[in-house]
Amino acid sequence: MSSLPLTHIETSRLKTSPNNPRTIREDKMDKLQASIAQDPDFLSLRPLIVNRNLEVLAGNQRLRACVNLGWDKVPCIIVDYDEEKQRRVMIKDNITAGEWDWEMLGNEGDPEELQEWGLDIPWEKPTEDKPNEPKPCKHCDRMIP
Repeated sequence: MSSLPLTHIETSRLKTSPNNPRTIREDKMDKLQASIAQDPDFLSLRPLIVNRNLEVLAGNQRLRACVNLGWDKVPCIIVDYDEEKQRRVMIKDNITAGEWDWEMLGNEGDPEELQEWGLDIPWEKPTEDKPNEPKPCKHCDRMIP
């Protein structure tokens, strides 16, 4: 397996893809920017993938975040793929694989720290003044305390 060379390209020369299948909400963009600002070297571990025309195939949202942060250059890998493979890169780069082990994260992770790192936690923090109310069991008529 050969690796392609990493190069740093001026953000002003890069073009976002009009065919990018992903969007990002403002709150997620804020988290992405915070993540990049906190650990900028991680971007070199997952650089943008661009074609010979400097159109971003993978990393459109990361590019936007870097521009918002005022970066002049970003790490990129330039590829020379046909149209079909370019489209495949766009889709495959955005497929999220796997599931979080929420129980492990809840027991071993600090929820506030995980949220600072950009992880959306699907549970609510219990409040002191709200008593636990019984809930119906999904499998029978019993109430679960």
